[in-house]
Amino acid sequence: MKLVKIVITLSVIFISFLCINTSPAQQIFQQVQINSSFNSVGSGARAMGMGGAFIAVADDATAASWNPAGLIQLELPEVSMVGSYFNIREELESSSHPEASGMNEKRSYDLNYLSFAYPFKFLNRNMVASLNYQRLYDMYKNVRFDYNYVTESSSGRMVNTYKQDGGVKALAPALAVQINPQVSLGITLNIWTDELFWENGWSQRHYIKSKGLEKGIPVETKLSIHEKYSSFEGFNCNVGFLWDVNSVVTVGGVLKTPFTADMHHRYKFHTQQIYPNGELPPTKSTSGFSEGVELRIPMSYGLGFAFRLSDALTTSLDVYRTEWSKFFLKDGQGNDMSPITGVPRKDSHVHDTTQVRTGIEYLIVREKTVIPLRAGLFYDPQPSEKHPDDFFGFTLGTGIMIENVVIDWAYVFRYGGNVRGDSFGSAGIKEDVTQHSVLMSFIYHFQ
Repeated sequence: MKLVKIVITLSVIFISFLCINTSPAQQIFQQVQINSSFNSVGSGARAMGMGGAFIAVADDATAASWNPAGLIQLELPEVSMVGSYFNIREELESSSHPEASGMNEKRSYDLNYLSFAYPFKFLNRNMVASLNYQRLYDMYKNVRFDYNYVTESSSGRMVNTYKQDGGVKALAPALAVQINPQVSLGITLNIWTDELFWENGWSQRHYIKSKGLEKGIPVETKLSIHEKYSSFEGFNCNVGFLWDVNSVVTVGGVLKTPFTADMHHRYKFHTQQIYPNGELPPTKSTSGFSEGVELRIPMSYGLGFAFRLSDALTTSLDVYRTEWSKFFLKDGQGNDMSPITGVPRKDSHVHDTTQVRTGIEYLIVREKTVIPLRAGLFYDPQPSEKHPDDFFGFTLGTGIMIENVVIDWAYVFRYGGNVRGDSFGSAGIKEDVTQHSVLMSFIYHFQ
């Protein structure tokens, strides 16, 4: 988030370096760039095909991420796998700095979800246990940004490039218990670690190249900042309930507990100045540090309603809230920073967000196959300084079920128009963000 703000701030720092020779490594602020929805919404092609309105539906193995109580609806052991494709396009437009306008794009392919679920009976109660892998946040970004600068003693043009790669994943055992024929409870234990088969964290690389004049002398400068956040580790749980009010209406709820993730942060800064005409000798400077940091992930909770209007038709509605005002990062010196705005937490004004999602599923039942048709709409605000950025979207989904094999597809479109405009602190700046996601699920039911 606020990538443009990062660029401008670093540009100002860079100019200050040219003018008064102070080190940018002493003027660092912390931000977390997340390109998937900032709200934790779960996984799976079927769920996303219904707009992500799945808290009260939750009848496949991805229920561990949406509402673990829904696992109780599984009647057979099953394995499932979900793959995802993600594309984000960010178009920046500036009336005051036309050179800054342009399109940036990033694509990625990942394993989104993997699970094994097993129904059983214990103490005369129906139960379902599952073991799940979930990729919750994608940390991909690729941005190029050009900017002309003028100060009292220097002027020129900067070419800024920002690259980010990585993600945050969890191992998640889950259990659902049927309390009575109408009510079930469930819990998912999310173990955030990179000590298994994956790395949990992300890297950020920022490059600035500049050509211009410093006190009338031609100068070329290269600046690079490499950061790595690794060893993301923590623990939290999802607690949910599912209540079949009657044959038509089902109500579900989920609470995702807050937790503090421990991370290792490594920072390296390098700059080089060359004077093409030889007026001054070239200079180089390198600095860096390592520290342990803590990222406080806030609590979130949601309520969902499902309406089974017939054996073939289901509609759903979810309302989900995340307390982003309690999202902060503590650096190695004990300073609390807002990861959203990159400024001290006490100076940040980030508000909580509320999602609204709705979906529909219609089943075309044939003799040996079932073909679902799904669609959904959602309002998915993203936290930002002073007020959330408004994002809206729609989803489409389908699939096929043949005997004990289920294959589902989903397409998700998410758009935010004129968002993050306060990144520049200028009314002449706006950014349009377009995201496309495609998910494919494979489920095999054991007989």
